[in-house]
Amino acid sequence: MRSLIGSLPAFASIQNRLSPFGHVATYVGSLLVFVIAYAVRAWFDPVLPQGFPFLTFFPAVILCGFAFGTRQGLLVAALSGVTAWYCFISPGRFDLSAGTLLAMGLYIFVVTTDLLLIHLVIRAYRTETSARREIERLADQQEVMAKELDHRLKNTFATINAIISLSLKNASSAPELADRLRDRLGALGRSNLLLRGAGDGARASLEEIAGQALEPFSIVGTQRLNMEGPRVPIDGQTLVVLSLILHELGMNAAKYGALSVAGGHISLTWRVATTGPDKQKRLEITWRETGGPAPAVTTPASGGFGSILVQRVVTSIQGEAELSFPETGALATLTLPLAEQPLS
Repeated sequence: MRSLIGSLPAFASIQNRLSPFGHVATYVGSLLVFVIAYAVRAWFDPVLPQGFPFLTFFPAVILCGFAFGTRQGLLVAALSGVTAWYCFISPGRFDLSAGTLLAMGLYIFVVTTDLLLIHLVIRAYRTETSARREIERLADQQEVMAKELDHRLKNTFATINAIISLSLKNASSAPELADRLRDRLGALGRSNLLLRGAGDGARASLEEIAGQALEPFSIVGTQRLNMEGPRVPIDGQTLVVLSLILHELGMNAAKYGALSVAGGHISLTWRVATTGPDKQKRLEITWRETGGPAPAVTTPASGGFGSILVQRVVTSIQGEAELSFPETGALATLTLPLAEQPLS
């Protein structure tokens, strides 16, 4: 029933499914209905008693108003009223007697009431249609959000599983394991808060991510940390992983590198480059430590938990990590896929 009503031009126009030609056709159809009503009334005129001038015009007004719209109904009502007045109440003239004016007044009252009721029905249908569309939009949005939440939870649990597995292999005691898990899971939690606070689209700039990840080391905004690069939007799991990696690099620097001494310095730079046969945009990040003690290791393979964690988690987002330990200080180069353009 609803589909049948929705196919009528008066209701189809609410959903913008009526072309300009369709609007013109509704007026043509209304005029055709009026002509048919007039012809039927004229055909029955010889056998009808006096007092039925509007007999076929009332249904014509209701039909046109409900099928084509209230404007078309008003057009038919006006034409029907004038025709009945001139042709059937007092044939050949517009009678202004009290009885005629009373009949015309009753006619105007009836058709006005009919068209008003039709208008209310159409408006109720418009309101119901808008509410239905909003419900469908909210349902679609909820489904998308549920899928996104499920995806993020899977990625988060996979990252936590990697942290726990590597922590168990490298911790020498239960307190050390607890401290490592507390620090890394805390960084993971802060990155998720940053992701949630990024708003619609869940994007944050790389500078914001670095500031959040390195905040526990009290170097953000000081001369010990130099950050340079374009404003790049980071979203989704890349945000979480990158925050965790930067926190891990900062922790290693605080324990063994540039942040373990007063004169140490960290340079964090990045750029967007187009590399590979697919010409995909990639984000290249360079972490360079200077002014600290010479690294005790010289190759990533001889590094500890931090080096393994960085290389493990960066592959989860199809990225690459190169770690080296020259005498000047630790050097890390990250290459991450980037789907978005840099923000201006």
